[in-house]
Amino acid sequence: MIWINKLNKPVTYVTVLLLAVVLLFVTQAKFEFKADQKERTFAPVQNDSGAAKGVPAQLPQESDFKKVAESDALRLNMDEKTGHFIVEDKRNGNVYRSYPNPQYWSQETISENWKKHLSSPLMVQYVDFSKTILQAKETNFAAEGGRVKDVQMIPGGFSLIYELPASGFTIPVQVKVENNYVETKIVREGIKESNMGLIWVRLFPFLGADYSAGQDGYMLIPDGAGALIRFKENQLNVNKLYDESVYGQDNAFGGMNNNRNRIMMPVFGMKADSKAFVAVLDKGEEYAEIVASPSGVLSNYNWVTAQMNFRASFLQFTSRNSPDEWGFAAYNKDELFGSDRVVRYYLLDNKKADYVGMAQTYRDYLMSEKGLKQLPAAEPNLPMHVDIIGGDQEKGVVSDRYLNLTNTSDATQMITSLENKGVKNMSLTYMGWQDGGYSSFGKTLPVDSSIGGNSGMKAFIDHAHRSKFRVYLDTEYAANNTGGGGFDGKFHAMTNLAGRNITLGLLYNNSRVPMVSEKFNEASVKKDLKLYKEMGVDGLAVNRTGQRLFSDYNTSYGSPRNEARNTQERILKNIKEELGGVQGKSSNFYALPYINHIQTMIYDHSYDLFTDEAVPFAQIAAHGLITYSSEYANNRQEDVKDFLRDIEYGAVPSFIFTRAETKDYVNAYGIRYYNTYFPNWVSFAAEQYKQYNDALGDVQSQFISNHKTLADNVKETTYANGKRIVVNYNLEPYRDEGLDVPAQSFIVIQGGGAK
Repeated sequence: MIWINKLNKPVTYVTVLLLAVVLLFVTQAKFEFKADQKERTFAPVQNDSGAAKGVPAQLPQESDFKKVAESDALRLNMDEKTGHFIVEDKRNGNVYRSYPNPQYWSQETISENWKKHLSSPLMVQYVDFSKTILQAKETNFAAEGGRVKDVQMIPGGFSLIYELPASGFTIPVQVKVENNYVETKIVREGIKESNMGLIWVRLFPFLGADYSAGQDGYMLIPDGAGALIRFKENQLNVNKLYDESVYGQDNAFGGMNNNRNRIMMPVFGMKADSKAFVAVLDKGEEYAEIVASPSGVLSNYNWVTAQMNFRASFLQFTSRNSPDEWGFAAYNKDELFGSDRVVRYYLLDNKKADYVGMAQTYRDYLMSEKGLKQLPAAEPNLPMHVDIIGGDQEKGVVSDRYLNLTNTSDATQMITSLENKGVKNMSLTYMGWQDGGYSSFGKTLPVDSSIGGNSGMKAFIDHAHRSKFRVYLDTEYAANNTGGGGFDGKFHAMTNLAGRNITLGLLYNNSRVPMVSEKFNEASVKKDLKLYKEMGVDGLAVNRTGQRLFSDYNTSYGSPRNEARNTQERILKNIKEELGGVQGKSSNFYALPYINHIQTMIYDHSYDLFTDEAVPFAQIAAHGLITYSSEYANNRQEDVKDFLRDIEYGAVPSFIFTRAETKDYVNAYGIRYYNTYFPNWVSFAAEQYKQYNDALGDVQSQFISNHKTLADNVKETTYANGKRIVVNYNLEPYRDEGLDVPAQSFIVIQGGGAK
């Protein structure tokens, strides 16, 4: 048994005995240790071989499957003994099974326990709440000699109930085909438990699982903008299981951060030669994780699935007095998360059986199911996104010292200078305009008098509007360290299940900033929208709204994670309807219907053991629906490479400026940009804008129709109007089939010629 001490203080034997006494009165504890260290857990998860221990694992017999439904493209067959299904794609003859490819079953040499996992239509993890000391266990349908009950035909498919006799779970499931997808559903209201507490369910986790066997195949995972795990044979690295939470870690529960990118899209995919699917988590994804296992890790099959969580561990403290006291991992016995869990598996026709087809299919989903529409082709020039920092604070001798970085008159001169140098279209965002500057979260109008006050801001906005430039004000309603809007951390802050406020280290002065309950956030934004409208702004730039998603146990304003997402969507919708525009920052894709632009959109993968290469899945899906930018061009890590990636990915240019020099704010609480001094960058910005505009100005409303690798570090992006952009990242020129691309440069091919 291992206890958590946040201070890592020495532990005496007496202390351990006293804490053990406390544990005797706790029936919620969990003690396990997951390899990815995402949760505070303390012992190996056990497999439970259950009632069917002596029965060897086996796949269903395909002769037992019967046709139950059909769409224009697909035919659904099911096995009543197991609930497994087979889908036939009538367009091309491809067959997809809800279990591993039987061709290689006899070659599988893993343990019998894991073979039962592979053969089962569902896996579960659970804890036994009747015990004092708990240990999470994994089991499955085959291991428990599970039963299928109440099989019924429903429109498009079938429903049934899975019973696991040893663990006592009852889990109702539906499967149906519509158009070009098969949909699986866990019906939340029908789930029943006994003494065991359900942690997660993996439904049909090995759908499409296949051996590498020399196939041209890969798994798509939503790491960053999208990444591929290519099929390989004879892998021996047992630490390459990918397991990440959709929309990032929920800070209401215990967990350890890692350095991987947050998942912003609830998708995953698989390609095996000419067969491919992309799965979209359609409902309940707020409580899901994407799990991918390459061949050679847990079996010789490559598989990727959605893990639907119904509970999560949290850190239960043994003292209310200090956040640095001892605690232990626990589960809430009385709560099962969320609603129904729905996954759609879109089966791709042969010509679209790759990551481009997967992304295009996801784009179609966003348009048909989420209401996104193609951008109008009205403005011929690409917008350059310009962020301007007004002010911030730093530590002074007696009190904090205000830093005046750019007043509204300075900002007016900046955009005039850029316009005179040929920047024909700009989208402007004023940051740090509030009283106290950038690090004063939760503050709203009036504008700080040090940079010009409301009158100065209004004059700046009017000047921008005369050039038809849009102006956004940067806001942070989701965090509050000022008491702005009447916020009081005792009553309005997000609270975790242990009763502690959820705080984030958002500043460089080592302080923790309370996160605001979403419902309080919603009321605050709604109250202020009239003031913003009177100021004449074209919209708000939001930061953590639409980006971070937490459960909240605040007794007055709290909401579970799925309801918190709904509240965020209402906030974004209200802003857009009242002011006309919303800019997101590294936003999750549920925000897309309500935002015009995503700043700092993630564009790369995490460069860890899980992935082989990054692909612009997110950009292919989003281009033509919204605009997006990556890093600020004057704060790039690798200037040439990052510029070329923007051109390859169809991003718009983005800069951040101050009138003050960098040395004037190196100790600021909220900002750490080191190349913002406007006079040093104005000419470079204008020159680079011209390159972006020449390449991408006429395709900003066009969909990306293809993306491929021509050679090592040579990429080609094709747009719906036929325009092709070839980017060469190499230090040598690329020449092939009439193409001549200079080193570390790009060419544009349009109308049959190179530009």
